[in-house]
Amino acid sequence: MKKIGFLLLLTILFGCDNSEKYDLITGKWGCGSWIIDSNGKDNCKDNVELIFSADKSYTSKIGNISDSGKFEISGAQLICYPDGKMKIGVHLDKLKIDTLQFTMSRSGQKEVMTLIRE
Repeated sequence: MKKIGFLLLLTILFGCDNSEKYDLITGKWGCGSWIIDSNGKDNCKDNVELIFSADKSYTSKIGNISDSGKFEISGAQLICYPDGKMKIGVHLDKLKIDTLQFTMSRSGQKEVMTLIRE
C-alpha cells in the first residue's frame, strides 16, 4: 500500500512539473542566439520563429523552411513530431517566462539555441 501511495505522489509531482512547463512554453518565440559549440559561430540571423500552442501543436520557421506538428515535454526533453517526418528531441536547458534555451545536435555538432518570447 505504501508503494502505491508513493507512486501516486511521484505521478502528481512530476505531472504538475510538466504542466507548468507546458504553460511556460506556450506562445511565440524568436531567436536570441544559436551558437555552434565547435566554432562559436552564431547562426541566429533573426531567422527563427517557433510557436507552441496550448493544444500541444507547434509551427516553426527556420529560414525558408516551415514545419508544423505536435510536441511533448518529457522531463528535460522537448520532443517535436513534425507532420510526415521523424521526431526531433532536444534537451531543455532553460525554460523561463521570457527565455527558452535548448541543446541539440545536428550532424554530431552540439548547438545551443536561445529563444526569446515575442
